Amino acid sequence: MLVLYIAIGGTAGTLARYFLQGWMQPRSGAFPLGTLAINILGSLTLGFVIRYATGSTVVSPELRAALTIGFCGAFTTMSTFSYESMALLGDGEYWRAGMYMGGTILGCLMAVIAGTALAERLL
Repeated sequence: MLVLYIAIGGTAGTLARYFLQGWMQPRSGAFPLGTLAINILGSLTLGFVIRYATGSTVVSPELRAALTIGFCGAFTTMSTFSYESMALLGDGEYWRAGMYMGGTILGCLMAVIAGTALAERLL
């Protein structure tokens, strides 16, 4: 049964990523804003869910797995981040590459902290 929850979460995460990426990326030109936003939003979601789910009995272990392993695992992507970083560097876009890599790492870290703090306030 747990695998079914994860599969449903993964399907939702994949579709959410597909639609959000498709909506954002054409508006941002060469800068991979879609992937950056998805990774930060996914980190915020993961931080919130992990803290809230482990601090209360509201979220079942199955739902927690669906949201973390399934949804967040399918929604965020390190492989695309790595490829887009390499592409920016290969094109000589060092400033954009630095902004993208730094923004992703710092943004995702700050988003996990924010999600955790938000969940803490609700507990």
